[in-house]
Amino acid sequence: MMRFGVFDHLDDSGQPLGKHFAERLKLIEAYDRAGFYGYHLAEHHNTPLGYAPSPSVFLSAVAQRTKELRFGPMVYLLPLYHPLRLIDEVCMLDQMSGGRFL
Repeated sequence: MMRFGVFDHLDDSGQPLGKHFAERLKLIEAYDRAGFYGYHLAEHHNTPLGYAPSPSVFLSAVAQRTKELRFGPMVYLLPLYHPLRLIDEVCMLDQMSGGRFL
């Protein structure tokens, strides 16, 4: 069985940031309704691609707005995180989403 997913980064859309996030979340809801398997978010800092410097925060909103879609970061920049804090966030996201964290 072939599965489809989305690899994403929140780049500069020219919109106010709150609106940009809201529209991206609506798009992710559409991925869920369309039957996509997974959604992965890039972590960037201080670049035009850097509007998701904290993937866990954005992915928690993804978890709330989707039912079946699996999700996760493409990468965590490990030097920026305390290991205990990061594993706690990952475990919490997985539990809050019913095991959909990838």
